[in-house]
Amino acid sequence: MDTQLLEMGSTKEVSGMSGGPNYTCVSKKKRQVYLIDKLLQHLWKTLQPALRDISTTQPDGTPKASPAYTAFFKDSANIPFVRDLLTNITTGTSMLSGDFSYSVRGSPVFYSVTEPGEVSAKIKGKMIDMWDHYLQNPTATAAQLRHTPYIILFPYFWAADPPRMYGDVPPAPHGDSPASNCLTVNTVTNRFRLNDALHWGGNLIQYRMWLLMEELAHYYTTQSRGKTNDVQNANTLFWLSAKDSLETVQAYMYYAACIYGNCKDFPTHTRGVELLETGTGRWLNLLANETQEPLVAEILEVTDIQFHQ
Repeated sequence: MDTQLLEMGSTKEVSGMSGGPNYTCVSKKKRQVYLIDKLLQHLWKTLQPALRDISTTQPDGTPKASPAYTAFFKDSANIPFVRDLLTNITTGTSMLSGDFSYSVRGSPVFYSVTEPGEVSAKIKGKMIDMWDHYLQNPTATAAQLRHTPYIILFPYFWAADPPRMYGDVPPAPHGDSPASNCLTVNTVTNRFRLNDALHWGGNLIQYRMWLLMEELAHYYTTQSRGKTNDVQNANTLFWLSAKDSLETVQAYMYYAACIYGNCKDFPTHTRGVELLETGTGRWLNLLANETQEPLVAEILEVTDIQFHQ
């Protein structure tokens, strides 16, 4: 079993990260650990524009809410909370006390399941092999085990490619550079166009990166807010209350992606005339904009977890 402590921002390409904490990846395959390490480096770089955006202030020193922040979080009074949560994701900050196998003081652990019999969890009173859970839920890519530091990664989707295929995230747009991978707005209905595919970068390595962020947001919203939510599309997210937005993992993902892509086009929060919303109301398959069943990053309620060496 290969176990490695991973520090976001610790590689040369993102040097300058201060404090470097404490993600752990566990896998029987060393290449899998390398993949997760690479994804965390991508995620650290991708979140930096959002952290800069959310750290800007008014002339009087009060926090300044950008249009992207306002679209997904509404209330500028919550800027410190959102900034702290995104910072925690970039640092792997522990939100749990107690002893957990493989974890550094309760910090998140990515456990890559590669065969039957590695990890079992008690779900609804029954011990279930996580490999079997995956076979019964083939669209599941990962599962954050609620109130634990564990994020279980399921096979095939996370199968490690040769390192030469990992690539890099494109440089973040600056200033007046063109928007990239952005949703657009139908000004008549004051809604996002749901047939637009916000591709999260449009390739597999970046899609995996955003799914890691989704599971990390599950961990941090659960531990800091006591609950975590998922929504099915950007319009549902846009109309959530400020309170509910803080507990919804896609708010952090869409905000970070819109800042990274230099996106400027958002609905307004004045509803005006209500029109029936078109679209299926389902989470987009952001990998390839296909019509197949969307991939899922789960959160599971468990009462026990066992690792089998």
